[in-house]
Amino acid sequence: MSLINRNRINAIRQANDIPVRELANIGISRNRYYRYLNNENDLPAEGFISLMSHLLLTGTEVNTELVNGLDTVEGLIIALQEANQKHAVDDIKDISRRGYHLFRNTMARGYLRVASLADVLHARIVPDEHAQIAKKILIDSFEAVTIWREMDVALLAPIITEVPVERVADYLTIIWSKHWPHHTMEMLNIMTAKFLVMLLDQREDHHEIFDEVASWIVEQPRDAMSFAWWSSLVGHLVQHEWEQAEESIQIAEQLKMHDMSENGRYLLRVWRRNA
Repeated sequence: MSLINRNRINAIRQANDIPVRELANIGISRNRYYRYLNNENDLPAEGFISLMSHLLLTGTEVNTELVNGLDTVEGLIIALQEANQKHAVDDIKDISRRGYHLFRNTMARGYLRVASLADVLHARIVPDEHAQIAKKILIDSFEAVTIWREMDVALLAPIITEVPVERVADYLTIIWSKHWPHHTMEMLNIMTAKFLVMLLDQREDHHEIFDEVASWIVEQPRDAMSFAWWSSLVGHLVQHEWEQAEESIQIAEQLKMHDMSENGRYLLRVWRRNA
């Protein structure tokens, strides 16, 4: 399994009318080139860079033309999210295998984290004795995150209620300070709502954290419909305006915003129960 579409490399070479024998000028023999195409060997970094330069490909073009989208960390996360929504057990397990394979090949920890998340999500559907190990690997990996990316938000979101409260609060403080694309902010809002549900069950122990999290949602910029919706909903819940909160949820349901409505309704139910 390779991150690079090697058949595409050969197609680009042919389209540019570059004979294979010419690659010897950059230190890549005919035999080595075809062994590379057949996934029988890899090129050293300098050899790959020389080949890309000889094919007149820029760094951006390498990403857009050659990288197999599913085999990037981001691609695996998207596939995992889709499989998890469908409870597609076999697909989740396949993503786990791909993640571990790519981690062994590249030693990039992002693949290990995706594979661990896949194992955790798989165990929620089919109990697995390895789930606790995978969960620990995944949660411990967040300690190493110093620069939060969209990938980290996507990885944290499914297990937010399983991370110790104080650590979640620390993570969110960092994450909230960033400027995210709208789709990541929507994920962050839902993740924060789930965290509020967790805090509601422990409110006496974490009253200050609860107030901080609720205030963040209420006061966040309202430059997109989903942001404004969450801000309005939590504002109603803070004021115990249950009927207005229910109306907001019904609007989300009518607009088929399923994640928002489902998590919003659960938040309303737990908040009202604990009021």
